[in-house]
Amino acid sequence: MPSNLFIIGLGLIGGSLGLALRGTPMVTQVAGMDSDPETVRKALQIGAIDVSRSLSAGAAQADVIIICTPLSAYPGIIERIKPHLKAGCIVSDVGSTKQTVMQAFQELPPHIWGIGGHPMAGAEVKGLIGADRYLFENAVYVLTPGKTVPSEQIEYLSRLLAATGARIKLMEASQHDRLAATVSHLPHLSAVALVNLTGGREDDLLLAAGGFRDSTRIASSTPELWEDILMSNRDILLEKLDGLINELTEIKRTLHYRDTATLHEKLARAKAIRDIIPQVRRGLMPGFSDIICIVPDRPGIIGRLGSILDRHKINIVDIEILRAREGDGGTIRLGVPSPQDAGQAVEALTADGIRAWVK
Repeated sequence: MPSNLFIIGLGLIGGSLGLALRGTPMVTQVAGMDSDPETVRKALQIGAIDVSRSLSAGAAQADVIIICTPLSAYPGIIERIKPHLKAGCIVSDVGSTKQTVMQAFQELPPHIWGIGGHPMAGAEVKGLIGADRYLFENAVYVLTPGKTVPSEQIEYLSRLLAATGARIKLMEASQHDRLAATVSHLPHLSAVALVNLTGGREDDLLLAAGGFRDSTRIASSTPELWEDILMSNRDILLEKLDGLINELTEIKRTLHYRDTATLHEKLARAKAIRDIIPQVRRGLMPGFSDIICIVPDRPGIIGRLGSILDRHKINIVDIEILRAREGDGGTIRLGVPSPQDAGQAVEALTADGIRAWVK
């Protein structure tokens, strides 16, 4: 049965959810609200929501509510919507930690079902301006249901969110927070430390090439948002930070004592683990094969690549511009479904005058 969906907070994630779910068979209407009237106006303009509603009016009509605000706003929002919720309503969220969220959901009235959520997706451009209908495509979307939530409600929300293209995974809130601390929160703190290590000095930043930029990109995220996330996962992060410090201390020891054997072992082990990641790109996405292409700087060149592969019935499942020099050319990575497709694609591109190889 189609639902009335109410999205509270129309930033990158909230706006992308609206774009992805609006008009799908499981959604009758997408209502939304945001503290910024201009954001609401823009959300209506781009089609992220059908209608704007206040907290009370939106909550009263909603079958499913998704809170897409900073974590610190949750208690106030839950307090304000509680009197207006109808029985059977599902309340979810997109917060980066889940134990504190599930504690907040305990304040919901009886027969209102709190199911924590966290889509493992993001973008360089923050806010509604970065919203993308396909942001969740093949991304892991974690759900952490409360213990009393009926299986029918969990299944319903799972099917609804799967319409975004996401891969739904159920887990305990505590397990989620431990995993997120390792793969998300700790890397953010590491990026912050690395950037602050430069002191912002021009000479230090002058040689900041791709490796430094890539490994510290997340340090450009909104400080207020990450302050919320990190403090909400404080206890687990303290433990994980001890582990990182111990690992760095071990690496320091190998350098101090010129222990090349142990250093090589650590470098090799890290490489072996890291090399697995492309095979599980974006969480649960099946592995695919990468092709590297050298192309001229010419209008329509990306369309030409697509046309060549289309003639050979080869689907492009991922694309990325790796390097570009205006007036000269650039390097493009194309993802295709299988090694066999990759080999055929290289042959086709080469025959058409495009330098290409399997990565």
